[in-house]
Amino acid sequence: MKQNDKFWMVFYAFLGIASAFLTITGGFSRFNQMFPYIAGFVQFAIYATAGELLSARILEGVWAVNRATWFKAASWGFGGLWVTLAFRVFSEGTVRAMEVGLLPFYGSALAAAFFTSCTNNLFFAPLHSALMRVCGNYADLRFLQNRQITVREAVNSVDWGELVDFTLFKTIPLFWIPINTVGFLLPVDYRIVFAAMLSLVFGVLMTILKLRERKNQAKSRKESLP
Repeated sequence: MKQNDKFWMVFYAFLGIASAFLTITGGFSRFNQMFPYIAGFVQFAIYATAGELLSARILEGVWAVNRATWFKAASWGFGGLWVTLAFRVFSEGTVRAMEVGLLPFYGSALAAAFFTSCTNNLFFAPLHSALMRVCGNYADLRFLQNRQITVREAVNSVDWGELVDFTLFKTIPLFWIPINTVGFLLPVDYRIVFAAMLSLVFGVLMTILKLRERKNQAKSRKESLP
């Protein structure tokens, strides 16, 4: 254990205790109800960044807080704005589709939660994941490697084959659809905070994806050598 690990252990313990307290007392619910976009931004920025920091410590052995970290935190926050709107659009739109017969089992809360999770994760989540990956790569190249990078270069830095395989064919069907089904069974005011807490997991998954990208790039460079 490194010297500053104790500080971060206290931070994550505090985050967990504060999350439990605000959930039990209804603080999260009131915050999300009164200021939905602000709540979405703050919650996603905190939890997703906490996930990235933790995964970097586990996989790379360092706690990295730098300009790239702050850029990514802002990116997660703006992504949270999207999620806040998307959740309401897809949840209400799915119920309407069930009502008019485009989807079955109208009146079933479990079916509504499952179909909402499916539509949200199949239509919205891939775009969200791609945007977060581009923003993350941009932050690393711009602030850690000090490159004057363009948006096109950030887009081209993504291993799109790996992203599609990892996101569409693994995490969405095996993790996000089932876990978001649980989330959409919760009251409306708790869905965003539940998703924000899951963004900690999302940050870990995206960091794992980034490491896989690095391995693929290193393998490609090795194979290209004479």
